[in-house]
Amino acid sequence: MIDEILEIMVRTLELDEDKVNADTNMRTDLDIDSLDMVEFVSEVEDHFGIMIPQDALENIQTVSDFAALVEKLAK
Repeated sequence: MIDEILEIMVRTLELDEDKVNADTNMRTDLDIDSLDMVEFVSEVEDHFGIMIPQDALENIQTVSDFAALVEKLAK
């Protein structure tokens, strides 16, 4: 699942895939604004057929944290 999320992230946010991995901090390591984040989350929601509550994103730091949230919601 994390590979799918990384793929969506690289494609949606136009990131260099060599600079993004499971340990990447989504808040400090990526130069993305809130609008980019909304677009990324929307793409992930569409891909996995889930809804990610805004408040669930507050404690997300790394791509791995985000993947764990998506996995939990996708069950």
